[in-house]
Amino acid sequence: MFRLISNNITDFPFERFAECNASQCEDLAAELNITAYNSWMLPQILAHYGSWDLVAHEGRIDSAATARKNMTTPWRVGLWRVCTQLRRGSLVKTQNNPLSVNYCALVPLVLAGLKRYQNVDYQQWDLDSESKLVSKDLLSAMFWSPPQNADPAIPYYGLGSEELLQLREHGLTVKSGARQGQVQKPTSTWKLTGMKGTILEDAPALATTMLAQIWCAHPSLRTEYMVLDPSNWDSMPEPLIAETVFVEPPKPVKAKAEKAYYDLPWN
Repeated sequence: MFRLISNNITDFPFERFAECNASQCEDLAAELNITAYNSWMLPQILAHYGSWDLVAHEGRIDSAATARKNMTTPWRVGLWRVCTQLRRGSLVKTQNNPLSVNYCALVPLVLAGLKRYQNVDYQQWDLDSESKLVSKDLLSAMFWSPPQNADPAIPYYGLGSEELLQLREHGLTVKSGARQGQVQKPTSTWKLTGMKGTILEDAPALATTMLAQIWCAHPSLRTEYMVLDPSNWDSMPEPLIAETVFVEPPKPVKAKAEKAYYDLPWN
């Protein structure tokens, strides 16, 4: 049975994840009981990435060159896999807990460390829809585009707050079973469901989370380290409901096939 000798991430065997595919990462995370170490491991992960040396060209952060420069050992490769390929729920036990929201699925952990410790905005990175420094679920939401017929003069991606609130209620309403018709709490439901036939039918799950301001994107939980706006990754959108009070939680201590182990960020 695995036993950790200290509360230091350098002693955690992230190198064992270095050659894992996604499903193997899930099994190994469960075997190592990785969520048991959330209280000290997650802040240290952010601090680790905050220490990276950046490579920039013409004012943009070169993600491939930066990864190549900093991911020099199997331990570092394994940590990257945990932060980008492991389901975030398998790393963070309760993502919508105010003490954990800075590490939820809306946070690109590698980039967040550099935002926290080196003030590097997400918009400064040369990311594209195939970038490997961000989990694929979050990346697909970040590159979601509003409907082609959206009016840019209307806030909230051309949808407007009233329409988004209607879509939110629809997506939070239980569609079947004993609780059919009940509306789930926006802070405890991570995505909208049953959106077929609506304007958000084809939107990635985390994009609906951002747009509807539910779960960790809710104004009562969201923080500056989350991506909350697909059109501006560093933006903090106005609350859909004006009277919602924003309470910032404590800051941290400063559908493709599974890819093979050699699929590194600089390939």
